[in-house]
Amino acid sequence: MTDESTAERLRQELKDVEQELAELRRVGGDAAARRGQDSDTSEGYIEPEDIATELTGIAENEAIIDTLEQRRDRIQEKLDALG
Repeated sequence: MTDESTAERLRQELKDVEQELAELRRVGGDAAARRGQDSDTSEGYIEPEDIATELTGIAENEAIIDTLEQRRDRIQEKLDALG
């Protein structure tokens, strides 16, 4: 594989990771904004299990974002090394 084809593959991979990060951040922001809000049919009480589920989902999303950011940094380092 030539350096140029390797660089092109890495640039595409970097673009894909950036798109995935953007989507996860959007979803995470939406979830954080909704956290603790009652639904239209709620009587004003949120079950502790529901709160725990939301918080777990947000924490998992943040962990995935951290992993993708590390992957993005490694890809960028490889691109930089190719010149």
